[in-house]
Amino acid sequence: MAPFLLGLFFSLLLFSGETIATTSLSPTAAPTAAPPLSASRLFVLGDSTANCRDNSRYATLLWLNFSLPSCSNRLFSDLIAEKMGLVRPPPYYTLQGSSSVATSMWNFGTPQGTILSSTNSFSPSTLSRQVRQVAEVLQILQLGYGAISARQMVSSALFLLSFGTDDYLRILRRQSEISSNPKYQQHKLGPLLVSHMVRAVKDLYNADARKIAVVGVGPIGCAPSYLQDRSSKFDSQHCVGEVNDLIAGYNAKLETRLERLRSELLDAEIVFCDVYKGILDIISNPKIYGFENVRDPCCSVGPLSSAPCKTTCVEPHRHVWWDSYSNTEVVNSLLADWSWSNSSGTTICRPKPLQYLAGNELEL
Repeated sequence: MAPFLLGLFFSLLLFSGETIATTSLSPTAAPTAAPPLSASRLFVLGDSTANCRDNSRYATLLWLNFSLPSCSNRLFSDLIAEKMGLVRPPPYYTLQGSSSVATSMWNFGTPQGTILSSTNSFSPSTLSRQVRQVAEVLQILQLGYGAISARQMVSSALFLLSFGTDDYLRILRRQSEISSNPKYQQHKLGPLLVSHMVRAVKDLYNADARKIAVVGVGPIGCAPSYLQDRSSKFDSQHCVGEVNDLIAGYNAKLETRLERLRSELLDAEIVFCDVYKGILDIISNPKIYGFENVRDPCCSVGPLSSAPCKTTCVEPHRHVWWDSYSNTEVVNSLLADWSWSNSSGTTICRPKPLQYLAGNELEL
């Protein structure tokens, strides 16, 4: 027991004062030549929808997340990276402080990530902390390439934010707090989450980010975990309508605030990606997209969906859900296609597809 407590102690010390080592850089050193400007940089921030891997050296000691997706499946952010011609963005903690490493793509997301710190008292990787981590990386770029070149590199990069799912999953499991704590009441929760997301977008803008994509929350009221609850009231799509109404309200408020923000930050490209619309369309028309099962998870797990699979379905590409809350890779692939361009006639990113932000030639 003593070794575990000792490891936990050092983990908490790490989380309370995590910094990036910059010993390989000297503030007085002459800036190196910046790489050619292109949309070859991707910064990912988010929760379990953005990263399924450990994003801290000791986070495995603290994992109590219920929505951990399988790392065998490529996530939405991984597929967007591939469309940009990039490899899967490496975890943030692997940054060693060299300017050459800092120019790569980075994933600051974590399965413990939440918008509000109060919804996740066990994990330090909140939205605000991930934004601070981005700022630290941008400082390394400035040290390596100089302020002007670093600013150009950041402004040409794509910043992808995918938050909110884990906030709602955690809060909905603590129903008593929604009724007892005014801050968590349903009509106040959405605006509170939205205000934090908008603040994060502004902070990234102030750090010279100019291409920002914000991903909404999917219809978790259709997830297997809720469908297995016999006390739930289902709607015409056999989803928990009360939960989906809550999510839809948040998405609508978030998109409205981002529209307003675009009118304020005229030199920024800010896009909202409506994955709720995309997943619900798949669930409503499964045969059109080649699905046979929209209710059962492919990965059969125990009480916690972060537990290893007990059994796996034979044809995961026929399932919408991988586990209790996470989509299968084929669903993520469709969402990435619909977000990237409008070549298929379906687009879920507004007002422009992500291909436009990445600077690639658009498929009209």
